Order: sequence, then C-alpha cells, then structure tokens
Amino acid sequence: MEIQYKRAVNPEGNIKAQDLVSRYFTTRETFRWRGLVDIPRSGLRLKDDYSAVDAEVVYGELLPDIRIDDHKFCLCGEILRGKARPTDCRVFGNACTPKNPIGACMVSSEGACHAYYTYRQV
Repeated sequence: MEIQYKRAVNPEGNIKAQDLVSRYFTTRETFRWRGLVDIPRSGLRLKDDYSAVDAEVVYGELLPDIRIDDHKFCLCGEILRGKARPTDCRVFGNACTPKNPIGACMVSSEGACHAYYTYRQV
C-alpha cells in the first residue's frame, strides 16, 4: 500500500501569513540585530495606521534608546555568520552560560551557543 502525503509546504510560501504581514507591517529603514550590526531594510514595524497600538509610538518617549553591544570577548557575531564555533569563544561555558548569558547567542534556547552548551555532550 502506497501512502500519499499532502504537500505541507507551498512553493510560494504561506500566502495567508504573507497577506497578514503585509497588511499590518512595513519594512524599517534599518534595524540593529544583536550580535551583528545595523542592517538596512531587515526588520519590520507596524504600519502608521496602527500607531495607536504601537508600543514604540505610544511609549516612545519613555523607552530609552539603548544599544547594547555584546561583550568585547564575545564572538557571537562571528558565530552567527558561521565564521567561528561557540567553543572558539573565550567566554563560552565559563563566564557565558545560559544562566549568565553575555552574548546574544546564549540568551535564548534557540541561540547557537545556548544549544551547543546544552547539547554538546549528546
């Protein structure tokens, strides 16, 4: 007996999701990605029509414009670009752990360093 599988991924992507994103969001002129740099037109923001519910607009003057770079010994940018491994980083596993993340790659469980730290013994 041959099992027929329904194709789960449409070559055009999820059209309904794309429509919803297009309806509510627009591209930012620039966006700073932690561990990397400011990358033009790489992030989204709510469209002006939705400014009444946009926290950046509503609370903008209360939100400090703080840019926090990773520690100077952190190699997160190189790790994110595939130019280094977590174990190449001087702070990985000693000063930088999931309980005390220094760089962006260790902050969440999806981060490269966090995953490597958690599963490197497996």
